[in-house]
Amino acid sequence: MSKVKRSIALDKNKIALEILNSYEEITIIEQQDEIIFFKIKGKEYGCYYLETELDTFSPVILVKNDVEYDYPHILPTSIPIDEEMADKYRYVCLNENDSTIPFLQSFEEKITDTIERLIHLLSLSDIEKEEEFQKEFLFYWNGATQYPNMFSLYIGRERIYQKLNAYKNDIGDIRFVANGIYLNDSDKKNNGNKKWKHLPELPVFYIPITDKRRVVPPTRDKEWTAEDIIRIVYGKQYNRISHDCYVKLGQVKVKTRCIGIVFEMEVNGNTIDFTAIIKFKNTNNDILLNKLKKEIIEVIPIKSKRVDYYHLCKQIGNETTLLDKNVLLIGAGSLGSYVAKELVRTGVRRITLYDKETLVEENVLRHSIGNYGVGFPKVLVLKCELERIHPEIHIEAVENDIDKNSLAVEMDKVDLIVFAVGSSTVQWELNKVLKEKKCKARVIYTWLEAGGENSHILSIDYNKLGCFQCLFTNKKGELVNNKANKLSETEVDAHKIRNGCGGTRVAYGNSVLLRTTSVLLDVIKKDLGVKENKNRLINISPTTVIDDQDTFVEGKCRCCGNGKL
Repeated sequence: MSKVKRSIALDKNKIALEILNSYEEITIIEQQDEIIFFKIKGKEYGCYYLETELDTFSPVILVKNDVEYDYPHILPTSIPIDEEMADKYRYVCLNENDSTIPFLQSFEEKITDTIERLIHLLSLSDIEKEEEFQKEFLFYWNGATQYPNMFSLYIGRERIYQKLNAYKNDIGDIRFVANGIYLNDSDKKNNGNKKWKHLPELPVFYIPITDKRRVVPPTRDKEWTAEDIIRIVYGKQYNRISHDCYVKLGQVKVKTRCIGIVFEMEVNGNTIDFTAIIKFKNTNNDILLNKLKKEIIEVIPIKSKRVDYYHLCKQIGNETTLLDKNVLLIGAGSLGSYVAKELVRTGVRRITLYDKETLVEENVLRHSIGNYGVGFPKVLVLKCELERIHPEIHIEAVENDIDKNSLAVEMDKVDLIVFAVGSSTVQWELNKVLKEKKCKARVIYTWLEAGGENSHILSIDYNKLGCFQCLFTNKKGELVNNKANKLSETEVDAHKIRNGCGGTRVAYGNSVLLRTTSVLLDVIKKDLGVKENKNRLINISPTTVIDDQDTFVEGKCRCCGNGKL
């Protein structure tokens, strides 16, 4: 060790010793290199720090590996520091991620903060210990399981007793799926056989815990047994499940050797789901309550994770009000592909797509799919990509442009219609259909201007004044070019790419796609959530988003105003 490094180590050692000695409840035992061992509340601990001058490193606390010593935040597995100390000590977890910023603290502050946190942890009351165990429930529960695979839970509805169905695929993955949840890969086949096979021999029950008192995870010296299950279902001191749940458990009959139970409880505003396989003495056909009370021979903790769409949306703050909405998306080109992807990531599970075009090389740099679908219909490639995001996503892909008749049928089946096509002619004609048929769904027109500077969103409720044709109508009721667009015809023409026989493409880059999609998502969430929301025109540029509300409406519009022909 160099003199400089040795000096740093000695300085740190001296500081750490002085701080530890300043606490009356701490007794220093010995030192080993970078670890100072001490006793507090009858147990042996070690304060471990590095000689390094790294600002981001914080001291850690170790506890002697006592098999019978289980306490909140003490990791259940031993950790090797070096060969001589392997399996002798366990870490004590004292910090949550980002609860402290190490590089803002001096070494003295780090040692003091670490010891204060340890003292606080060791001073917890029984109720506080229980609460801390519950915060880390899944850490302990998953540590107690012997089964390596993670079970996937598709529950959907929360806090309501329900029966789940068990499925297993050919590589051993298992998932529990609630009735009413249809997964898009459930009918897929491998070599003629269904990818996911139902397991009728394993009935599964989802049981919400309403009172979590005394519900703690298994620890190294206390595994879960029949008593723990009975305490939840038959709790005398606390009603840990609802009366409705208790009644339903007394109505269902079971004749299998094993069942699965998914318990759920709320801890600090978060839902914790933990799964167990329950083994019974025999296969007698009896009501579940009786079997749980009298016949359990083994409780097997299972690693599981909620992955249903509803739960994932809640986890990231999505609007769950969109979950049951049906969307018709007209256009699967560059803008349509971005909109479709973000819709399913925002909370929309069911989308119908219309587009007859094929993905070509010229599309790949500004299409969300990229190049793997070149040569295939855009809607089919997009359907494949979207349904891969989550198995609860269901996409109906129509390899055609939508016409008046198709629109008249589709409009009655959806809550939202989004136009993401570049042709004003298409939107003009279909706007008339929607107005004449008194479309009840919210309709959003979105388009990009050439050059990629400007884009626009028009949100319409056809029960109110205002429609797409208003954009092409002046105060006198005369038809004009789209008043929302900023570029002149000459400027638009300069951005056109001609490929012969009248075919053209417009150059606009990619950033406008991201801007427009982002604003569109906010518009959708707001307009679908507020029934009385006005029709509005939103103009988007690289630096501004301007909501012009219903100023675009023209009273002499020939489609929706008093200028009708």
